[in-house]
Amino acid sequence: MTSAQRTAPAAEAKKSAAPRTDTFQSVLTREERAEQAARTPDLPNFSKMTDKQKLSALATLHDATDYSGMTDVEKYKLMNDRFEAAFPDLGAYESGLIGRDSAHYFGTGNMPRPVTGTATFIQRERERQWNSQGLRDISRLHREAYYPGMTDGEAAKAIARRYPGGNYAAQACTLQELKRCGLGDQEKIQKTLTFMRAKLVQFARKARALTDPPILETDNATQEKMVYAMATGTSIQTGGGTDWGALKRRLEESQDDWDQKLAGGCSQYVQGVIDSLVDEIVKGERQDAAEEAPKAPEEPAVSAP
Repeated sequence: MTSAQRTAPAAEAKKSAAPRTDTFQSVLTREERAEQAARTPDLPNFSKMTDKQKLSALATLHDATDYSGMTDVEKYKLMNDRFEAAFPDLGAYESGLIGRDSAHYFGTGNMPRPVTGTATFIQRERERQWNSQGLRDISRLHREAYYPGMTDGEAAKAIARRYPGGNYAAQACTLQELKRCGLGDQEKIQKTLTFMRAKLVQFARKARALTDPPILETDNATQEKMVYAMATGTSIQTGGGTDWGALKRRLEESQDDWDQKLAGGCSQYVQGVIDSLVDEIVKGERQDAAEEAPKAPEEPAVSAP
């Protein structure tokens, strides 16, 4: 029996059963119930799936889910939690750091060649799920789902803590999360994401200079694997399995363009941008609060006797 088949009867039971006020489940808030549902054993083992299988499983889970009784925020969070479980670097896909499509590839004669990659398929399935439940204003739903009741400064600091790891993919997730919530200098965020992608593509192509836009060869699958490996800090998958040596050799071959020291320096630069964005948000919020605070009334002058 598949996970989707198990999900549907459970949903029907939930609809027919009257809520009991004396159970532990009844005292959970709606948001906690949605979080619990996102982490049920019915979620498949995404780690053993291809990207295509992950998307198929996500679609099946969604179609078998009973969303009745949930608010729009709860629906959105349940969907998004599942996508993040399937694609832990979801923000890196959304931002274009990994899985880039279309004009960011080229074919014969260096002519741009359309390519539909994982990032596009992820977005299509997400939009299908949102539309099926009439979800609108995704930025607002995302903010309310993950940072409820927080000020801009509090949310920015929470976002900075949400994606630990320090690799490019985690940093891209942080920047994309700020972008999705409408926090910080949006132009600076986008420029930083583009810079990150350009540096990864420069390494993968063994180029001595950045390209604009940063593009890969469509017929060279190794290049996208190199971008993914460098972004996530994982090994390169070859036909027979995992090969850390391949990444090491490419680093040695491209030492003038992308050695470990340069990679670390780029990562530090990006982290500095993130820290400055969060600081600017927090400082701006404090300044606004100070300007809005009522001024204390002046004490009347006391004349000398």
